[in-house]
Amino acid sequence: MLPRVLLLSAVVIWGWTFVATKILVTELGPVEIFASRLAIGLPFLGAVLLVRRVPLRFARADVGALLLGGAIFTLHFLVQIEGQVTATATNAAWIISVSPLALAVLSFLFLRERIGWRGVAGIVVATTGILLLVSRGRLSDLGWLQNTGDWLVLASAHTWALYTVVTRNLVRRRHALAVTFCILFIAAAFTAIPFAASADLSRVRSLSPRGIAALLYLAIPGLAFGQWFWQEGVARLGATRAGLYLYLEPLATLVLAVPLLREPFGAFTALGGALVLAGVYVGQRDRRA
Repeated sequence: MLPRVLLLSAVVIWGWTFVATKILVTELGPVEIFASRLAIGLPFLGAVLLVRRVPLRFARADVGALLLGGAIFTLHFLVQIEGQVTATATNAAWIISVSPLALAVLSFLFLRERIGWRGVAGIVVATTGILLLVSRGRLSDLGWLQNTGDWLVLASAHTWALYTVVTRNLVRRRHALAVTFCILFIAAAFTAIPFAASADLSRVRSLSPRGIAALLYLAIPGLAFGQWFWQEGVARLGATRAGLYLYLEPLATLVLAVPLLREPFGAFTALGGALVLAGVYVGQRDRRA
């Protein structure tokens, strides 16, 4: 029960980060947003680490996975934030939902995780829901993928799947909180160079109250807690079954994006969302995944 609650909490938190990011991209650039999130979220996560007395113990064999995970993590967020400059929050959340498909394939190829017929059925049903959502019932219309932002968000769906696969075995060997902290620390090191070269600190200092609230949400729940909960869930349920929870992310986005950003909600959105929920339910009943 606990890993399911952790995964559900992570995807709801992340669903709302699309709304917070959409608010923040009007005031800051992608590098400034990601670096600011790390600057706030990393010390916060470090404090949690100290309170819980979690040791940062890693073997030499873990270094490669940590470095690769940190590099992919950095690329993922920079690409996704850049995409949200032009993609809507709702569209970004729908598109990112292809991550479980990429995750299932990568897990099969690299981790040898098998999916039973219920898992396959769950992915098919949920994917049908996603297609209805992004096309608004016009399945032959792929105009939603015509702008650069949508393509960048689609690319970030694949980088997230790769990140989950790369770090899966690591979080099974080590404490998930320690792994999360180290990957964020490595991501901060990777981000420091482009931040020093291109960031405008005056824009960070002059953030509006709405922008500050969005940044704090992205940094603490969105980065520190979300990553920790996700790693715990993946370690206990496996990458493929955890990936199915990502289908719930756009529904969380929709709940916040409609009232705050005035993004549309119609009959096909409701039908597509119901199929997403049904797909997750069916897929999670697969004990062989």
